[in-house]
Parts: sequence; C-alpha cells; structure tokens
Amino acid sequence: MKNALHVKELEEFLKKQQLVSTQDLLNFYHQFNPELPISTLRWRIYELKQQGIIYSPMRGEYALKEKKQFHPKRTKRMDEIANLLQEKFPYVKFSIYPTKWVSNLSNHIYQTDNIIVETDIDVLDAAFYFLQENFSNTFLSPDQEMYDYYVSAQEENIIVTRLHFDAPLYKVNDNYYIPKLEKLIVDLLINDPVILPISYSEINTIIMNAIDTYSINFSTLARYAKKKKQSKKIK
Repeated sequence: MKNALHVKELEEFLKKQQLVSTQDLLNFYHQFNPELPISTLRWRIYELKQQGIIYSPMRGEYALKEKKQFHPKRTKRMDEIANLLQEKFPYVKFSIYPTKWVSNLSNHIYQTDNIIVETDIDVLDAAFYFLQENFSNTFLSPDQEMYDYYVSAQEENIIVTRLHFDAPLYKVNDNYYIPKLEKLIVDLLINDPVILPISYSEINTIIMNAIDTYSINFSTLARYAKKKKQSKKIK
C-alpha cells in the first residue's frame, strides 16, 4: 500500500499546487496507473489522511499537512474561572480563552491580555455579576467607547459575552470549552464586543499569520462566519 500511495511524488506535487481537488489527485495517480478507479482513490485519500500526510481544509479539497495544529495551553486563570463557573452554573455551557492566543500571532507586542468568557445568553447577566463579585475588572460585552473609558491595558481584564450556538469549540471537560482557531479568526474580524484594542490592518496581519502557521478547516471557518453574518469578510 505504501508504494501505491507514491508519497514522495505526491508531496512534491502538493508543494507546488498547495490545494488540489479530488479530480487533481485522480489525474496525479493516473500517471502511475491509468486505470485507477475513483473508488480506489477514495481509499488512498483515506489512508493518506490517516497517516497525516494530507488534510482536507474544505470538502473535496486537499493539501499537504505541513502546518501545525492549534492547541494552545490553558492558563491557571482560565481554569480558576472555569472552576467557579462550574460550581455556580453546572449545566451551562461556557467557553474561555485569553486574548494572548491571538495577540501572540501579531507582529507587535501588546500589553493588554484579556480573558474572554462566553456563555449562553440566558445566563449572560447572571454569569457577569457572579464573576464581577470575584474579579472587579470584569466587563459585559463592551463596545469601543466603554472599552476605551473603563478597561485598563495594565490589568488582566475579564470580558463576558454571548456564546453563539454551534460555535466551533473543543471540550475540556463537562461544560467547559475552549474555542477553535476558526472561531477566533471570525470573532477577531468582528471584534464587537471589543475583545482586543487593535487596528483592522493588524487584525489582517494576525489572521494571515494564523493561516500561514496552522492548519485551518476553511469549511468550519465559512460556516461560523455565515452564522455571524460575516461571510463577505473572509472571502
């Protein structure tokens, strides 16, 4: 099977093409076996994906899997907040992440490091007041004006905002989740409520650095952008 996959030749082919279709792969393998049926190609695609040689950034499209997976480390403060929320709201889904996960992809150094807490809209206010009792620098869905007046760049602020249904997330445990990179990209593009005080040009830089560095599922990205009515911004 290994010889039939022609891995070395395929890697050279994909380095030149970057993104190929199923038909492109069929044409590639036809140079070694002109009679290769599409059913056999599907098995080869499956095997190549299992071996981590290729991945599918969108349905019917394939690329060489050279980029890293986005699996940043959780912080102690994240887990501290999660423990509090799980005790108070054991059945409510929530997501937590530090903005340094995205600001680290910038070409600049940012002093601001916020923690974003997203939860179901039904308990949004209750979660905000609960966290504010424990952390005074907690803010509820700040717009630009509120952010500029009240959010300190020298502190680790907590921003509580709505978690949208079907947002791309990884489960940590029970009702504790963290966002996938595709979600971070779309949310940063919108940046409303403000999660990071940053210019639009720098947002583009962060997104391009993310795409260059990490494997991204563009189908997931497009679906979430559509849910947030931001499809035009990611094209």
